[in-house]
Amino acid sequence: MSKVNWTKEQQDAIYEKGSNILVAAAAGSGKTAVLVERIINKIIKDKIDIDKLLVVTFTNAAASEMRERVLDAIYKKLEDNPDDDNLQRQITLLNKASICTIDSFCLEIVRNNFYELDNISPNFRIADTAEIELLKQEVIEDLFETKYEEENEDFAKLINTYTSYRDDTPLKELILKIYSYIQSNPFPEKWLNEKIEMFNLKDDLENDFANTPWGEELLKEIDDELIDSLTSLETISNSLHCEPELEKFWQTIRNDIDMLQTLKNNLGVWNKAYEINQNLKFVTWPRQKIDSEIKDNAKIERDEVKKKLSKVLDKILICDSKQANEDIYDMYQILSKLEQIILEFGKEFSKRKRDKNIVDFNDIEHLALNILLKDENGKIIHTEVAKRYQDKYVEIAIDEYQDSNLVQEYILNSVSNGNNIFMVGDVKQSIYKFRQAMPELFLDKYKKYKNKENKKQEENIKIKLFK
Repeated sequence: MSKVNWTKEQQDAIYEKGSNILVAAAAGSGKTAVLVERIINKIIKDKIDIDKLLVVTFTNAAASEMRERVLDAIYKKLEDNPDDDNLQRQITLLNKASICTIDSFCLEIVRNNFYELDNISPNFRIADTAEIELLKQEVIEDLFETKYEEENEDFAKLINTYTSYRDDTPLKELILKIYSYIQSNPFPEKWLNEKIEMFNLKDDLENDFANTPWGEELLKEIDDELIDSLTSLETISNSLHCEPELEKFWQTIRNDIDMLQTLKNNLGVWNKAYEINQNLKFVTWPRQKIDSEIKDNAKIERDEVKKKLSKVLDKILICDSKQANEDIYDMYQILSKLEQIILEFGKEFSKRKRDKNIVDFNDIEHLALNILLKDENGKIIHTEVAKRYQDKYVEIAIDEYQDSNLVQEYILNSVSNGNNIFMVGDVKQSIYKFRQAMPELFLDKYKKYKNKENKKQEENIKIKLFK
């Protein structure tokens, strides 16, 4: 069998161990071949049975391909060592090896530990997408009808806020969209409540709006635009300064720069920034008649800066700090009502699924999570089931890691011993944002993990596989 000439980075990805590893693999860099070789290396050199490895892929097709490639690699090794009992045993163990999608792994957890859950039958059925969507529509229609019949005041306020008097579809779609979105969070109801409570500024109306999450984000947008504006104006200034007869035009630009720099320097306090913006006025462009292309271009570029900056300032710095805080609190009073109807929908939707003895894939993930983790007085702890999985798996390998979501992150971390997760992915190939994939999980680790050369003992490492 011909020997593969692995690059240094590929060798690191194959043989490195003792910590969590993130492999940033570009397209065409051989990441699947590296992952297969890593598995083979674990079997042959480290003498680890293949059923002690958890290999998670994103699709059933990818899982089947991975299993076939591992089997082919074992057979090739057997050609060189036909009497190797370890390799022959791996072929048998491959049938029950955990090379699967995250959905399949979660389903295995639930099937094998259903007795840890309340209100679920061991013979539940996984409903298809069409059936689930129809049931959602049925539940939301019935919920709205009940609210109309009750003449519920909170519901009436939501209708007035989010719909026209002829059509309540926008509110229905909003409820379904938020409900689906929060399912990608390990604790959806808790997460929703925390996010909505952020709007509860009842006791903070006199505080500086710049210190709220919204104020910080809005002022950052202004700061970014000011940086661009100042950069453009400095370029204009430099071009004008080369021509002595353009002194008045240059001075106008310098005044612009000083004015915008003053605003930039005061973005830390909302009312100060608001006050400066109220008095912000670009002086009239000098009417001195000079035939100069530099001057003409400077005016065009200055007008573009004014236009772009005004567009940002006129939509953000429109009220003082107290009014901004009051506006956020007004939103809280609406959003808290929206939260309640989302929770009602979720409760009824779950009940209807139980009545039909069906689950969807979101349910499977959350049921698995409930089996593996428990909340004890606000502290998340691993269950005995999770500890059994931790003891079972020597390594957890995750392919296409950029397409993981937060629920899956919690699940896989809960069956890890803390330093045995091997992740492969390419953030540029993340295409499942619509399914709540969180490429920021990949990016966060990419920033925090160390290069092999710089890592200290037991630190997590990253390997760049770009060749």
